[in-house]
Amino acid sequence: MPQTLLPLPFKTLRTTRWHMLREIDGLTDEQYLAIPAGRSDNILWNVGHLLCSFSRLTYVFSGFPLPIPDAYFPLFGKGTDALRWTSAPSVREVVARFSSIMDDLERDYAAGRFGEYTPLTIGPNTIESVEEAVSFHCFHEGLHIGKIIDLKDLLGLSTSD
Repeated sequence: MPQTLLPLPFKTLRTTRWHMLREIDGLTDEQYLAIPAGRSDNILWNVGHLLCSFSRLTYVFSGFPLPIPDAYFPLFGKGTDALRWTSAPSVREVVARFSSIMDDLERDYAAGRFGEYTPLTIGPNTIESVEEAVSFHCFHEGLHIGKIIDLKDLLGLSTSD
């Protein structure tokens, strides 16, 4: 779908996602999975967490089935951490799903699939539409971009300018 036909939150998501993808581009599996001393997360956990949150906020609260494997939530859901993993999830699979879900949402939105939304209160605000969910997610993703930059710094990896 041409970007000009999308509501502003979708355009903002494209920009936010561009910044996120710049930070994770070219990382090795080992770099995605490394957990610096004193931390309980890694780069992959942050990416997977955003994938889970985005899927839930946009699809599930709009009345659709979860568009990602249910098995991701015990790994990346709220209150989880990478230190508890008994085996690492597939880095390439999680990153590929993260990279493509925005396009899936845009296609589904353009097809008119979204309408009903179960309101969700987060802090002082209530999200009442998929557009508001995308807007909130941009803020959330921005927070995790900062966490990934911090992780990369702790791992001695360069960050994007």
